[in-house]
Amino acid sequence: MEKSKTKILITIVVVISLVIISLIVWLFSGPESGVKMVNEMDKYALEHIEEHNLLNDSEELLSYYDATISMDGSEAAILTTERVIYYKDNRITAIELKDIDDVQLRNEGMIGDIIEVKDKSGKYIKIEIAPWNLGESFYNVLMSAWDNVK
Repeated sequence: MEKSKTKILITIVVVISLVIISLIVWLFSGPESGVKMVNEMDKYALEHIEEHNLLNDSEELLSYYDATISMDGSEAAILTTERVIYYKDNRITAIELKDIDDVQLRNEGMIGDIIEVKDKSGKYIKIEIAPWNLGESFYNVLMSAWDNVK
């Protein structure tokens, strides 16, 4: 009886270990999350931006943040030389940099960095960047781009 319990316990430990190892391999096999500058962009993100015509012909990409765990580009914050864009559910919400009235950055601990962009008409875009994903970098580039169009 004791040997069968030991075999069952060993089998459970081996199965759990394999599941954990498989999960770790899966997590690290895809693109790295976090705010990306134009020189760090992953191929999937560039292709997604092009496929969905997220940029105007006249604007250049400055910074990008994929908000999805699967890193598929279906929800992303995009900063260009002309606009701050939030893309979600095939919907584009954008504010022209020249129309920005105010930008606020808050660090909300385990939620991450919250960037709120308000335009002159009172419209807001809220960008949540997960902890340790360099939200302050996105904010800094946004502030610099905004200064350039003031």
